[in-house]
Parts: sequence; structure tokens; C-alpha cells
Amino acid sequence: MEPFDRILVRGPNWLGDVVMATPLLRAVRETWPRAKLAVCVTPGGAAVLEGLPWFDEVIPWRKSEHGGLGGTFRFARELRARNFDLAISCPNSFRVALQLRLAGIPRRVGWAYGGRSFLLTDRLRPEMRGHRRVPRPMPEYYLDLARHLGCEVLGDDTELATTPAGEEEADRFLAERGARGEPLAGLNVGASFGPSKLWNAAGFAAVAAGLRLSRRLRPVVLSGPGEEAIGRDVEDAIGGDVVRTSDSKLSISGLKSLVRRLALLVSTDTGPRHFGIAFDVPTVCVMGSTDPQMTDQPRTRSEVVRLAQTLPCMPCHEKECPLGHHKCMEDVRPADVLAACDRVAAMPPRARRGPAPVRR
Repeated sequence: MEPFDRILVRGPNWLGDVVMATPLLRAVRETWPRAKLAVCVTPGGAAVLEGLPWFDEVIPWRKSEHGGLGGTFRFARELRARNFDLAISCPNSFRVALQLRLAGIPRRVGWAYGGRSFLLTDRLRPEMRGHRRVPRPMPEYYLDLARHLGCEVLGDDTELATTPAGEEEADRFLAERGARGEPLAGLNVGASFGPSKLWNAAGFAAVAAGLRLSRRLRPVVLSGPGEEAIGRDVEDAIGGDVVRTSDSKLSISGLKSLVRRLALLVSTDTGPRHFGIAFDVPTVCVMGSTDPQMTDQPRTRSEVVRLAQTLPCMPCHEKECPLGHHKCMEDVRPADVLAACDRVAAMPPRARRGPAPVRR
């Protein structure tokens, strides 16, 4: 096993992908326990990873400071000053590979995409089908980078931890709404990627009504910054004792703590879905425009619900429906989602091997 003293993991940018990269961080730390390990992510990604024990430092990448050609050179100079001897790149980005090369890091491991091969020293080539790579679960995709370096991978479970500040924020949020200690069903209704991932308010309302009736779960609607209008539409459609978040945003730390407490989570294909899986919350994802094979996590208490008869245009991976009908999501039946809720709720909890969530 080649020794490394200073390791940089350039994490993904999307928050859900950051969660799916946690098995990679764990494998690298277990392989080189004495190395100085830094992870580079967006500030949001840093909040997602907060509380985990597998790295020594977070280096934030901010688009406002590090975007564009000038920002790329500035950020590369910052990395060069840290004298890393190994960099592992999760994003399939030319800009990221260029930054690592300009930083003078002698060993640079990543996937060979988009003309960036010459910027890497270790080039992994995925299995291709035409011009697209063959879909496989992202945790495994990232773990292949660790396997290439000889890391022993003992598991592919994603994991998160909460913080005392996040727990306090979630306590206060629920207490203010009279929901502290109640069994809750989370309905994560947004999608920062684009409207192609959104489900309709009527569908969420029907699921909330079904979970109230069958499991006595009080619904709490989760929506992120910029998704307030979507959240209000769903909250208004549900009505009754719905716990509203559109009028008071939680931080990512507070959101993690809230998701950890849920009895069940129904989500679109976006970041908080992966929070639920990492905390072993029974999770159902309503999916249409994306390929479930990309985010599939076997052996977890989770399930994807799609149309029984898929459309020829699925999956398109576009931000907006190119055909304008959005049938891949609009035609998903609440009854199918509720049936999936019953199945994931009946699954046994997984045995944890990593850090337990912070508890007060």
C-alpha cells in the first residue's frame, strides 16, 4: 500500500451526491488513518458532512470566489500551498481536474471524461453504452476510486451524523409548532436540480392523508431555499395539522436532525432523500426523469416508485420536461406510493457500523 501523508478528496457538488460519497471518505480514512485528510466541498456540502469523523479539514469551494478562469487559478494556488500528495476527484469536471493539476498534486485519481484525461495521473474508464456510461449506484461509482488505490472497502452504506446545534434547532422548530415528540411523516417536495423532478401537490396531499389514517403520522413538509412557493402549495393542499416549513427555513444541520427523527420520509429525487437513507429512516422516492440505477442503494429501508409502464422518454435527465407533459411524475399514483410506504416501514433497521447520531 503506497503511503500518503496529505490526501485531498474533492467531493461532489450536489448535496445528495455528497451523502453518497461518504463510503469513499470512510474507506480512505480506514486505509490511511494517520494521513492528514481534507475534503473539498461547497459550504452546503460541508454542513452535510458536519459531525462525521473521517476527515481532518473541510476546504470550502465557493462559486462566487472560485468560479470562472480567475477563480480556478486562485483556488489552485490555495491548494498548492497545502502540499497534498494525493487527490481523489469525485466530480466528472474538467475545471476540477484542472485545479488539481495546477495545484501540483503529484497523484490525481478520477474518471476519464470530457477531455480531462491528460490532467489526471490515474484515469478510470467507466463501462460505456454508446455515448453514455452504464448506470450504476453512485456510492459504488465513488468507491471504485478508492478500490483503484488498493483500499479495502468494508461496506457501501451511506452515513451522516447530527450536531448538538442541529439537534437544538430541530427541537426548537418542532416545539414552536406543537410537534415535538409526535410521530412524523416527512414530505420532501422540492428539487433544486429542476422542475422535472417535482411531483404534484395533490399527490403529496393524498399520501399525507393516507399516512394519517393508516399510521397516525402527522405530516411535515420539507422544502429548501427558493422552494417556498412549492412548499406552500403542498402545505395548503394537505391542510389540517400539517407542520409547515415554508415560513421558517431550517439550516442544513437542523434539517438533518429533523429528518433523523422522522418515522417515514416520502421524497422527490433530491438531497434530503439521501439524508433519510443515511439515517436509516424508511424512505420512499417518487422518481420519473432520472435513472434509479444511478442512486440505488440495496440493503437499505428505501424504495423508488415510478410509473408501472415507463414512457419511451424515461429517463431523460433533463432539468425540465423536453416534451412539456411531465407525465413521468404527474401520472405517479398516490396509492403506489402508500403501498411502498408500507413495505419500507416493515423492513428491519440496519446494523450500524459507523458513528451514531449525536443525541442530547
